[in-house]
Order: sequence, then C-alpha cells, then structure tokens
Amino acid sequence: MLIFAALVLARITGLFIGAPILSRGGVPRRFRVLLSLWLTGTMVSVVPSAEIPSDAVAVTGAMVGELGFGLAIGLLARLALISFQIAGALVAFQMGFALANSFDPDSQSSTPVIATIHLGLVTLIFLLLDGHHLLIRAVAASFETFPVASGFRFELLAESLSDAASLMYQTGAQVAAPVAGLMLLINAMIGFINRISPQLSIFNIGFPMTVMGGLLVVLAALPNLANYFLISYSLLEQRLIALVGAA
Repeated sequence: MLIFAALVLARITGLFIGAPILSRGGVPRRFRVLLSLWLTGTMVSVVPSAEIPSDAVAVTGAMVGELGFGLAIGLLARLALISFQIAGALVAFQMGFALANSFDPDSQSSTPVIATIHLGLVTLIFLLLDGHHLLIRAVAASFETFPVASGFRFELLAESLSDAASLMYQTGAQVAAPVAGLMLLINAMIGFINRISPQLSIFNIGFPMTVMGGLLVVLAALPNLANYFLISYSLLEQRLIALVGAA
C-alpha cells in the first residue's frame, strides 16, 4: 500500500513540477509538499487498484513513468501560457523595449516587461477559468485511463507535447502580429521622412514614435489577448480529454 501511494504521489508531484502557478518560485515549497500529500491522500482511496511490481528496478521505472506523465499534463498547460509570454517578448523587441526587463519568478530569469504583463494577465484568466482545477481533474481522470504502474503510451505524450509546442509559437506570432505590422509601417514612415528630409535627427523622432505607437496598439490589443487565450484554453481542454480520456 505504501508503494502504491508513493506512485500516486509521483504522478501528482510531476503535475506540480510542470504546471503553471503550482510550480512558481513564489509558492512556498512547504505548501506545495503539503498540498501534494493532501491530494495523494484524497485520491489514493478512489484510485483503481493495480498490480505493483515487487523488485526495486521495476518500482523505480514505474515511479519515473508516473512522474513523467504528471509532468506532461502540467507542461501542456504551461505551453499554453508561455505562448503569450513569447508574444510579449516579440512586441517588446519591436517597440525597442527588449532591454527593459523584470525578474520572472516562474522562470527564475529576466524577461521583457511586456512579456511579464502578458503572462500575468493570462495567468489571471487561467485562474478565473479554474484552470488549476482542470489540471487536478485531469490527473484524477488519468488514473482511470492509465492505472498506476500500468505503463504509458509515450508516443501519445510526445505527440501531445509536440502539437502544443508548435501551437505555442503559432499563437505567439498571431498575438504579436498587430504590433509587428504597425511597427513595420512606423519604420517605413521613419525611413520615408529620413529620405525626404535628411537634416532631421531621425533618432530623436523615430524612437518616441515607435514607443508611443507600440504602447497604443498594446492597449488596444488587450481585449483580443483574452479572446486568444480563451481559444488556447479550449484547445488545452481538448488535448487533456484526448490524453486522459476525460477531464
């Protein structure tokens, strides 16, 4: 029974390692440990029983598999949020804000301010949509589809993560496209002004135009940011249903 509970804990721990919010550096480790233990104690009584391997090597392999499965579920949600962080980084680069960085406790690194704002907004929407509950339900449902220590279809996990990663860059490019298009027009205008009036200091004119134009478009595009995330959240639900059978 102890090994069975440890395997259940391994899958839940994998979710906590890969999922957004639950894995953030700002969340106390003690809280995460206690929450994972509480979820394990709640689920272990309702998880379908399975044949537990007897030798240490097989138990270790099963533990790694359980950890990897929970990690894959968490990464699917993380990739859905990172796509908007990528869009913010692209926008910041186009606006000339690439060096205006702030510390991101999630990635433990410095990221552009616009990317941090995008990530904060979609994280808030994720919480409002009960995305953290969705992930916990997905893990609970996965015990029905993939019982403990039963082995996994790793090709299914790889395919799901590969599709999510490709969609991440596609969504990031779509969200950043309006600002990138405007920056192209502004740069073309600046080049035209420099061509017809070389005596003007183009750097004194161009940078304020780029920053102000970019900020206006970022503010105007915020409602569309929410709409894009709702689409990404719907796709996340579909992937989880396809992966675990029910979420």
